[in-house]
Amino acid sequence: MFMGAGSNKKTMASHAKPLLLHLLGDTALLCNGAPRALPKSRKTRALLAYLAIEARPVRREALCELLWESAADPRAALRWSLSKLRPLLETPRGQALQADAQGIALDSTLVTVDVVEAKALLGLNASDVSDAQLSALEKTLASNYPADLDLALGNNFQLWIDGERETVRQLYRQVLDEQSARASNPDVALATARKRVVLDPFDTESNAQYLARSVEVDGQTRARDALERMRTRYRAEGLSDHALVASWRGLAPASALELPDKPSVAVLGFTDLGGHGSGSVLALGLASDLTLSLGRLRGLFVTARASAARFSASTTDLARAGQMLGVRYLVHGTTQRLDRRVRITVTLADSLRNTVLWSEHFDRPLGDLFSVQDDVSTAIASAIEPEIARAEVERARSKAPEDLSAWECYHRAMWHCFHFTAQHTEQAHALLLRALALDTRFARAHAGLSFTHYSRAFLNAVPVPGAEVALALEHGLQSIELDPRDAMGYWTLGRAQFLAREHDQALQSVSRSLLINPNFAQGHYALGFIQVHAGVPMQALPELAAAERLSPLDPLLFAVEGARAVSLAIEGKYDEAAAWSVQATAEPNAHFHIHAIAGACLALAGRPAEARAFAQRACSDHPGYSVRVFERSFPHKMAPHQALMAQALLSAGIPSNRT
Repeated sequence: MFMGAGSNKKTMASHAKPLLLHLLGDTALLCNGAPRALPKSRKTRALLAYLAIEARPVRREALCELLWESAADPRAALRWSLSKLRPLLETPRGQALQADAQGIALDSTLVTVDVVEAKALLGLNASDVSDAQLSALEKTLASNYPADLDLALGNNFQLWIDGERETVRQLYRQVLDEQSARASNPDVALATARKRVVLDPFDTESNAQYLARSVEVDGQTRARDALERMRTRYRAEGLSDHALVASWRGLAPASALELPDKPSVAVLGFTDLGGHGSGSVLALGLASDLTLSLGRLRGLFVTARASAARFSASTTDLARAGQMLGVRYLVHGTTQRLDRRVRITVTLADSLRNTVLWSEHFDRPLGDLFSVQDDVSTAIASAIEPEIARAEVERARSKAPEDLSAWECYHRAMWHCFHFTAQHTEQAHALLLRALALDTRFARAHAGLSFTHYSRAFLNAVPVPGAEVALALEHGLQSIELDPRDAMGYWTLGRAQFLAREHDQALQSVSRSLLINPNFAQGHYALGFIQVHAGVPMQALPELAAAERLSPLDPLLFAVEGARAVSLAIEGKYDEAAAWSVQATAEPNAHFHIHAIAGACLALAGRPAEARAFAQRACSDHPGYSVRVFERSFPHKMAPHQALMAQALLSAGIPSNRT
């Protein structure tokens, strides 16, 4: 598909519409071929451009906010500008400016607009655009919007026109790429490659293509001079020229940058599919915000936006982009705004295997653009982190243990941890010890060991659970000491403090993990879980809901629903508690404690037969299970809450004091 072609002035002049408006290059308005003088007022010309490009009715209030946000009487200013435009837009076939109480628009049957015509060719097959048309399009799109559309005042309009300019630049890029693909004459190919470099002087792939064309046409010496000029530009901007030099030497890009030990990711540019002028602003802002959000995750190596911005998934081979950026995972997507809604589609790809790992779309009502941007970037970052973790687990599971790196040992161990069985816990423990042997200062390995010691005590899998709690505390503290900016360390420490009956300290530690990473779904779960047992169960419900919203397929989903059930039980909402507790038992990784909670909640709801069935399942899955074991794993700060659950467990048929 040929995406991003535009039209041209010569072609448009032949259209049967009486008015022709040129906005690209020198602004001009013609009626049946005769020029008409545009108004001197910059805001009036800006109003004309906005109505022409939007090509839809626009509310008067929106126009006032866009162009006259600081005016004493915005509506009067709008009326004055409209009075200047009406004579210019009068044609023998009628008035092109349509205005009523609801909105203002240009009649598209009377006006041809060069940039609108250009955008209309998006999505056509390449074969439908001739070489002559392509050449005319290239000349037109090279001009972009004139500087006189910039306003000294009016931040809203400036954001809009900046987005429009980026849309035109994207169209221009794609026209140049199509010309390059068609070029059979080496001189023409070189000229096209030169224009591409002028458009994006720090796009390493474009520079490399220009060097290849230059060698072909100019020879090694002149091409070498071009390389040195490129390197000088890169260094002046503080950018690495390593991949550029590697391309010059004919090396495979993969050898230029070695993959980091930890999982590595880059956020490529988002492609705006049109629908609204501010779409490009959203696309640019989303890529920046998502890079920032992922950069807060200490378990990821995230390429800086300045480098990743040089690549677009629509014009770049993803494997090559991953190699040149030195990352395994690539995030890219599209944005499209239609009326008052926006759709954002995101894809996570493994660049080395050239496979899609995950893809999702996010639909949002469009209120404040920046609020939508923040909301969606948060949701995407929260979804991407566990997907990368799952991919790392799969990679690690395919390797022999002796070939695993420290990070691969960690990811493989965490996969075992979330199965919550004694056997899986021991396998995780061995892998984490191996990770520490490979890297003695690996903070995440200590956090993982804290998790395994916690699980041994929580699952009653050892003769002396108290000793395991002490070790869980020790490794949690070591993780924080080695990396105080990693949310994982505070999360595991908080869980260990909970088992040690240090409820207030546990709340502080888990809250600290969420300050570091507000998108940490398991952090929200842990905070809600501890709040349930710290005597503030209703405060827990929003945190548990946040955990499920951020990670709807989380391996701890059974625990989120179980904690919600206990919270509702404490509040006396026994029927709701019973429903959530039964649902929790059906989730993956649900262990014997969850069946016991279901038995207790069903007993409180007056459903004794069902309660006994779940209690029997808990005792069958963990021989020797008792209320005492449950209370050791779920210590309540408030004695009445502990007593409520104990009595409910006894009513369901759980023995009282078995060890």
